[in-house]
Amino acid sequence: MSLLCRGLTVCLGLMVLVCGPALAGEVSSIQVRHGDGTTVVDLQVSSSTDPSLFTLENPQRLVLDLPGTTLGTAEPSSSAFDGTVIDGVRSGTRHGRDLRMVFDLNAAPGRPEIDTESTGRGEHIRVSLTSSDPIRTLADQQSASTPAHPATPAAGGVRDIVVAIDPGHGGHDPGAHGDNGVQEKTVVLGIARQVVATLNRTPGFDAFLTRTGDYFIPLEKRVDIARRHKADFFVSIHANTVSSSRPRGTMVFALSPHGASSTMASWMAARENHSSMVGGNGTPLSLKGRSKEIRQTLVDLSLESKISDSLSAGRDLLKQIGKVNRIFKSSVEQANFAVLRSPDIPSLLVETDFLSNAAGERLLASSSFQHNMGRAIADGIEDHFTHLPPMGSLLAWQKEHPGEPVPGGGRNRYTVRPGDSLSVIAARHDVSTRTLKQANHLAGGRAIQPGDTLIIPSA
Repeated sequence: MSLLCRGLTVCLGLMVLVCGPALAGEVSSIQVRHGDGTTVVDLQVSSSTDPSLFTLENPQRLVLDLPGTTLGTAEPSSSAFDGTVIDGVRSGTRHGRDLRMVFDLNAAPGRPEIDTESTGRGEHIRVSLTSSDPIRTLADQQSASTPAHPATPAAGGVRDIVVAIDPGHGGHDPGAHGDNGVQEKTVVLGIARQVVATLNRTPGFDAFLTRTGDYFIPLEKRVDIARRHKADFFVSIHANTVSSSRPRGTMVFALSPHGASSTMASWMAARENHSSMVGGNGTPLSLKGRSKEIRQTLVDLSLESKISDSLSAGRDLLKQIGKVNRIFKSSVEQANFAVLRSPDIPSLLVETDFLSNAAGERLLASSSFQHNMGRAIADGIEDHFTHLPPMGSLLAWQKEHPGEPVPGGGRNRYTVRPGDSLSVIAARHDVSTRTLKQANHLAGGRAIQPGDTLIIPSA
């Protein structure tokens, strides 16, 4: 039996005939993705709508309302929800013009999230459901299937160091803003792009963005993206405001498992965590099936190692950032930022400057400052991994074999020129456009720009 009620679909068609003109929008596709304890339902709607989401109990259901929308012919396959918290989906119309989709659940979900993004074809709606267990299994993470964009070996037997760069906020969450209207979400994306471009020009690194445009990603999903790419390091980039217009300069934060290292760190962490309404403890790691004592011991050991690496990297970042901007705090601060709570990936949060300060706002809005700050962050990351490269990486091999040629010669990189397109570059290097997109994490249709550096995978 179909997951979507065919009878209701027929009724929808009859209602359109009776009521006259077709409704404003139509759901043209429904896709389901599942991994790391999260189920994501992606819907493509032909025009804008104002979706709403809520849950019902006894039995457990998730209800999605799409005003002024019809279902069309979109329907997930019968196996689309296998292994997820969703058993099936039903649909119908309300008030003769609004689509209601009811997802039958086999367990109580964590806090559902909904995000919308305007596209050239209408609107993309993303509904995310996490397991009600706030943490996942370590063993599942270690034995997980190949990620959507796995790190490609840099040369024979050695690999690149994978770095996730996370531009804070986005979409309906603009973050902080200055008196002249400069928005955090915009400036940090510009800085993050420069970090990625700089690292990808550096042999031995493979960097990518958690978001490539102006759309919203919940805090916990940002680390999930890094984990799917098997990132060695995670850096979240922000720009903040405080009640005073006096503070100026950069701050670098690592996770503190027992509280913030200063009043400023505590206040900023509370502000960032609240901005995206992260619920629970936010920790994306689980030791399900283990005793309480073992769970706590393993998490503590993982956190201790991760925080030590993060603090070391933070000091290297501060040295480089100090060359291009004032430093507000000379040491790495520690706070309980939700986006840093991942025991398996060392991570930092960089508050690039204060939008509440007039000089800071002017700098952050400057493309030259964004360029210099991005390069400085990238240089700090490179410094850290040059001294402490992960096992199996190209940098580790070079440290053990100084002066020797790298086996296989490493991967090719190409700097995008004016007039280039992905298809042209792919044909020039005898690879498929799809392979080129996968190697450079260009999901979502992000356009390339002159000056971007692309990894050219082996044909």
